[in-house]
Amino acid sequence: MGLFKRITDIISANMQEMVSEAENPEAVLRQAVDEMDSSIQEARGATARALANEKLLRQRLADEESRAEQCGKSGEKAVAAGEDDEAREWLGRKQEHVKIAAALSDQLSAAGQSARTLRRQLDAMRAKLSEAKRSLATLTARHRAAKVRQASVDPGVGTDAFDKFERIREKVEMAEAEADAMRELAGAAVTNDEPPCEPEDESADVAAELEKLKKKLHQ
Repeated sequence: MGLFKRITDIISANMQEMVSEAENPEAVLRQAVDEMDSSIQEARGATARALANEKLLRQRLADEESRAEQCGKSGEKAVAAGEDDEAREWLGRKQEHVKIAAALSDQLSAAGQSARTLRRQLDAMRAKLSEAKRSLATLTARHRAAKVRQASVDPGVGTDAFDKFERIREKVEMAEAEADAMRELAGAAVTNDEPPCEPEDESADVAAELEKLKKKLHQ
């Protein structure tokens, strides 16, 4: 999803800016940490909504299964009383609740997978933020130390080769950090490509269940 891609972009863009001779790389990295923290707050909300949706689906599934069971019992009582028409009505209602329950079961399975994926991605984002905060102090110290070394070099001595080496080394570190971020923040896409269900002959199913109940009661 776009939220997690934005975290990767934040890491990549800001580190590149810092390496590309930014006037204040410390401020740039601090801004990146702030943006990551803000995005994590947004991701936490998305994860909470996914978990709430899963909980609601589970409750709706339980309700439909309970209604289907109640309709089945009412149909059985109607058969015992010799009220076939009433029994057919109750059994038809039962099948409606059974079909709704089946659809809710599929939705619950997908919602559960989505919630688990969001949780894993949120955990990865939190880990990356902690790493970025730890790195801030280290990178800041390195930058200040580099400034001190540069100031202490005799102006008569050429420093281009040393500066070029430092820039190359930092670019390599940036590429490695970006690759790690991509691996840690990548989320598995959830796809549902199941073929559509064929329509069922409801009247035949109701009649079959009615006969089954009759046989059961006359045994």
